[in-house]
Amino acid sequence: MFDVGFSELLLIFVIALVVLGPERLPKAARTLGYWIGRARSTFNNLRNELEREALNMDMRERMEKQMREMGLDEDSIRKAKDSLLSPDEVAQARQKPDPIKAESRLNTLEPSEPASSTPEEKKSDE
Repeated sequence: MFDVGFSELLLIFVIALVVLGPERLPKAARTLGYWIGRARSTFNNLRNELEREALNMDMRERMEKQMREMGLDEDSIRKAKDSLLSPDEVAQARQKPDPIKAESRLNTLEPSEPASSTPEEKKSDE
């Protein structure tokens, strides 16, 4: 990035020593080191985030390409998802019926009329 040799660093140190003095130079160097470290850390985090995002985009493109090759599109996937049962419906379907409750429900049902009797037939019977 920057090509700074030993002679340039020595010149910067001498100028800083003259300008700041021997009392404030160590504190200034410490502060400068702290801010350079934070800048590097921020840059590295940004670079890693951009690399992760590029990888995610690549994976997404590959997945979409494979889905197109299989003939799948977003609408067909949404329709299939909507036709699935909800977790509550699956849990209810998996429950075993209680024989006592089933028997009590059968006893409470009203007897149904024969299928052949219609209101017209009832009038003719009377």
